[in-house]
Amino acid sequence: MTHRLPAAAVLLLIASAFGFAQRAQRTLPDVADAIYYNGKIVTVDARSQVAEAFAVRGGRFVAVGTNADVRARAGRGTQMVDLHGHTVVPGLIDNHNHQYHVALLALRGVDMKDVPSLGEMLARLRRAAAAARPGETIFTTTGWNPEAFPEQRAPTRQDLDTIASDRPIVVYASRSRVHVNTAALKALGLSRETPVVDGVTVGKDATGEPDAVLSGSPGAFLNVMARIVPPPTLDEKKSIIAKIQAQQHAMGLTGIRDLQLHPDVMRAYYELWREHALTLRTSVGLELNAGEEGKLEGMLAPWGVGPGFGDEWLRVDGIAEFNPGEQVREPYIDRDGKDVGELRLPEEKFRQAILTMNRYGWRPAIHITGDKTLDIVLDAYEAADRERSIRDRRWVVEHIPLVHPDQIQRMKRLGVVVSAQFQPYGSADAMLRRLGRARTERAVPMRELLDGGLVVSGGSDWPGAPNNPFVNIYYYVTRNTLRAGPVGIAQKISRLEALRVMTLNNAYLTFEERIKGSIETGKLADFVVLSDDLLTVPEDRILSITPVGTYVGGRSVFSASGS
Repeated sequence: MTHRLPAAAVLLLIASAFGFAQRAQRTLPDVADAIYYNGKIVTVDARSQVAEAFAVRGGRFVAVGTNADVRARAGRGTQMVDLHGHTVVPGLIDNHNHQYHVALLALRGVDMKDVPSLGEMLARLRRAAAAARPGETIFTTTGWNPEAFPEQRAPTRQDLDTIASDRPIVVYASRSRVHVNTAALKALGLSRETPVVDGVTVGKDATGEPDAVLSGSPGAFLNVMARIVPPPTLDEKKSIIAKIQAQQHAMGLTGIRDLQLHPDVMRAYYELWREHALTLRTSVGLELNAGEEGKLEGMLAPWGVGPGFGDEWLRVDGIAEFNPGEQVREPYIDRDGKDVGELRLPEEKFRQAILTMNRYGWRPAIHITGDKTLDIVLDAYEAADRERSIRDRRWVVEHIPLVHPDQIQRMKRLGVVVSAQFQPYGSADAMLRRLGRARTERAVPMRELLDGGLVVSGGSDWPGAPNNPFVNIYYYVTRNTLRAGPVGIAQKISRLEALRVMTLNNAYLTFEERIKGSIETGKLADFVVLSDDLLTVPEDRILSITPVGTYVGGRSVFSASGS
């Protein structure tokens, strides 16, 4: 027998089923993939709230609050993580980090990381030379320290000539110094009569002959050394970028700005993005050097995109290193009697370059170490603003360790964002000698910059300084330096301010403050579980804080041993 329900009952069942489906649709997204509870969650939101727990779903925070409220989001498949009281902060971001160039010198070539002696260094070079093809350049990684060698010295030209006289040998000491053999000098055209080639200089020994120690700016160095060191393939570029990300995550970093990149390196980042192989959110800056001003329009005109273009994994940042010089406003004489004031690019040419960038919608990120240079840069920014407003386009000034109150006011009017680092931490002793006490006390004046209403972001300039963000925070909070004691204590900022500088303000710098930089519902679930409480640990222990775990988009990218 077939039983038929009345039409009204059928309609009631359909309506009930539809209502249940609607309720399920509303509630299912609220069920978390993972819930982290029993913690001290420093949210860095607008009210600087501290929560107990948060929930993650689909790579984003879906709830932040009390243990009870957040645990109510648990479902059958939710992973429950007891934080056992650990402090959690938003993912830390480095605003000036030369990740690719570090990888290029640290992960490619004959491995010299922590080589114990000069003898072992030379032995490794001999083995590499024996295995190399005829005429092939032998080059090394960085990561060695001659002061740790029993011999207490670096390799000489004569040392390297005993290994090979028919091919170049290049021993990288840093981004701006290498030791080479005679064959490398000849290949580069460096000699007693020609000690400088395209910004790279060779030193001299006691007899006036080249000692084969080459030095120069990182940009000039890479261009010149590329003449004898074979460039990496696209696959090599991708491989070393993928590997170096792990080192950054171990520092608690979830995002960086990698500046001064040529398009071929940007292409490697793009390929990794296409393959979903990026684990570190990266904003890439295009390098244009001072000598390329005549090519600027031809280089920028073909680009159909500009700063801010991209997604949460990879985006275009701006133009870096177009620097007019390193002048100081009040000329000073250093200890060897040389005036440091020098322009690499005439002011009018620099101004025209900035106007061209503005015309094509790009923003500059100018590297500035002198206060007079900051005047020149702000003059050019103001000229650009008169042609097309830059006030809401977040133009950047990099470093600016020397800055004056009137310059702070000018930057505020223009909406300029400050990309600050912590140069005095490692170099205060040298700054005291060259600049004097009064000026060094105001170097990187974080308190004045923030009180002046500027958005100030923080970073390292790695490898020029450690990529450990807790060194930044320690310096900003204490003004203690590595060798000169406290310098400029009037410029101290609070721990919460320092954390905001390293998180939300860095997100603002890359046009991403609405999607990351704080632990808030709807934002990307980038966070770091800390070994100690950043807000309460004694000041001298801030340097000892380490990540217990680093998460990007809710996924673990670093976990400390034993955690």
